[in-house]
Amino acid sequence: MPQIIVTAEVKDVEEWLKFKAELVPAMSSVASDGASYIAMDGSKKVASTWDVPNMEAFQTAQSSLSQELAESAKRAGMIPSTMVIYIKK
Repeated sequence: MPQIIVTAEVKDVEEWLKFKAELVPAMSSVASDGASYIAMDGSKKVASTWDVPNMEAFQTAQSSLSQELAESAKRAGMIPSTMVIYIKK
């Protein structure tokens, strides 16, 4: 099963950590959450790991997040332009 790491910058780390409680159930049909990470240097960089049984389904889900989830991400301070996805090889 493919494993990925998603990194991003956020406006508020604590708000992002709260948002994970909404994101995990929303993505549960295409990925399972392994863990969340915050930068040790105190910056606003975060990461999460996911097990992804079907990468195509995951990518489709990422590109078609519901309006409600997108608004939640915005409230959580996610900065979409900083998101990078890495896949384990």
